[in-house]
Amino acid sequence: MNTFLEIKDKIFSEDNIVVISHVNPDGDAIGSGLALTLGLKKIGKNVRFILQDKYPDSVKFLNEINIVEQYNENNEYKFDLSICVDGATDDRLGKAKELLKDRFIINIDHHISNTLYGKLNYVEEISSTSELIYKFLKFCKIEIDVNMAEALYTGLVNDTGNFSHDNVTEETFEMAAELKRIGASNSKVVREFFNTKSLPAIKLLGIAMYEMEYNENKKLVYYFMSKETLDKYNGRKEDTEGIVEKLISFKEAEVSLFLREDKIGVIKGSMRSKHDIDVNEIASIFGGGGHRKAAGFTSELSAEEIIKKVLERL
Repeated sequence: MNTFLEIKDKIFSEDNIVVISHVNPDGDAIGSGLALTLGLKKIGKNVRFILQDKYPDSVKFLNEINIVEQYNENNEYKFDLSICVDGATDDRLGKAKELLKDRFIINIDHHISNTLYGKLNYVEEISSTSELIYKFLKFCKIEIDVNMAEALYTGLVNDTGNFSHDNVTEETFEMAAELKRIGASNSKVVREFFNTKSLPAIKLLGIAMYEMEYNENKKLVYYFMSKETLDKYNGRKEDTEGIVEKLISFKEAEVSLFLREDKIGVIKGSMRSKHDIDVNEIASIFGGGGHRKAAGFTSELSAEEIIKKVLERL
C-alpha cells in the first residue's frame, strides 16, 4: 500500500489530471470526486471529473455539480494522470475505463474488495471514500471551502446511511463536525439527498415492499424488479436506490437482497446484512464485492439462479 505523501508528490508533479469514479454514481462517488476536483483546481491543476453515467438527480443541489462531465468516446482526452475514487475495480468505471489507458493511475478507495489496479494505491476500510478524500485534502493542506464541504458531507451521509451504519467512528463524527463548521448544511443535504424522491421512485419502493419475499430458514428478505416493472412506472436505475436498505429494515431479516434487471440477461444485485454475515463474500460468488455489510454485483444468471446460490451460501 502506498502513502498519502507518495500520492501527493505525484499529483503535485502533474498538471493535466482526470478524476474518475464508478458507473451509476452514488453520493460517495460524486462527493469524493467533486471535492477532490475542486481542491486540485485550487492549487492550479487542469483537472476534470468524468464519469460514464450522468450524475443522479439526488445530487443536483450541490454547487459546482455542473463541472461533472459524462464520458464521450468520440472525444479526445489529453491527461497525464488518472485518479480513480470509490472504484473497487477498474471494470466498475465502465466506458470511462478508457481514460486509464497509457496513463499513470492513482487508486483511492475504501472497499475491502479493491483489486489495487493503480500504480499508486491507497485503500482503507473506513466509512466512505469521501472520508479518505477529506483526510487527503487536509494532509495536502488544501483549504476545504463550503462547496467542497457539502460534497464531502453528501458522500459521508450516503455511505453511512445518515450515520446509522457500523462504519461510523469518532473520526467520522469529527469530520462531519468540521464540515458543518465550514458551512455544510446537514438539513439541506438530508432533505435533498435522502428525503426528496421522484414519483417513480416512491411507486417502485411501494411495489418492492408489497411484493418482497422472505425465507425464514435463512433469514433472507429479497425482491426482484424486472425491466418490465421499471419501465411500467417510467423508472430509472437511480429510482431504485435505497430499496435494499428498506428491505433489511424487516425486523426478522438478517440479510436483504435486491435484484434489478438492467437489460435482458443482466441483473444488478445489492445486498445488506445485520450482525456478522459477510455479504462481501457472498457477492464475490458473482464477481462483485464491497463491504462486509453492504455489497453488490452484476450477473448474467437468472434471478432464480442468483437467489438459489445466495440461499445456499447463507
